[in-house]
Amino acid sequence: MDGQALECRLAEMVEIARADPRRRIAPEQVEEWAGDLANHQFYNVIALMVAEKYAAGVLSYQVCDGIMNDLWWAWLESLESRGRAVPEPFYEIFSAYDAGEYHRKRDRSDNPVKEHTDPWIAEILSRPSHPMT
Repeated sequence: MDGQALECRLAEMVEIARADPRRRIAPEQVEEWAGDLANHQFYNVIALMVAEKYAAGVLSYQVCDGIMNDLWWAWLESLESRGRAVPEPFYEIFSAYDAGEYHRKRDRSDNPVKEHTDPWIAEILSRPSHPMT
């Protein structure tokens, strides 16, 4: 799948996430886009695109978190039937967004996105290369 096709797939995901945050991207839709729910390259490249657009301020945390959660659930569905390892850096990027979902301080005075997600995404994107497994 070429870069333009991947941009189109990501645009579809963004449209779904922005239209209704409660609406989920179905695993069947991911499978159609990826060609296979266990397509490591698709998950890794899309995750990096999400992270890059977030870091550039093009996509909000909420949109990115929603997309990554939906991709995670699609991956889990494939994992049950195939027993394959989770692709990297997809999993690390998913984890960075997941880290922004909950407060660590009881009084909720912390900002988990600014304190955890933002620096983690910046660190991932600062690496000279992204080994993809």
